[in-house]
Amino acid sequence: AAGGRHVSITFWRRLVWRDLAYWQLQHFPLMQDRPIRAHYAGQVWSSDRAALDGWRRGQTGYPLVDAGMRELWATGWMPQNVRMAVAVMLCELLNISWVE
Repeated sequence: AAGGRHVSITFWRRLVWRDLAYWQLQHFPLMQDRPIRAHYAGQVWSSDRAALDGWRRGQTGYPLVDAGMRELWATGWMPQNVRMAVAVMLCELLNISWVE
């Protein structure tokens, strides 16, 4: 079938990521609540509610991040590369924990 190989590769990749998550939880069961790397345990996160709300609504002023968040709200989907950019914005630039 046309595109069948692409679909099977995509499915395989999703299985690999799923299995990686299972493997990590098996070997690091505390990672659900604590960082795997101990030096991150002392991280002081920002509690800037306005920044978090702006990030959630896609109103950060960064076009890629904003478009990604609006797409997520509209479709329930976000491509992996955009997901990574959005996560970096939240955790690295805004210094807000991903748990929020």
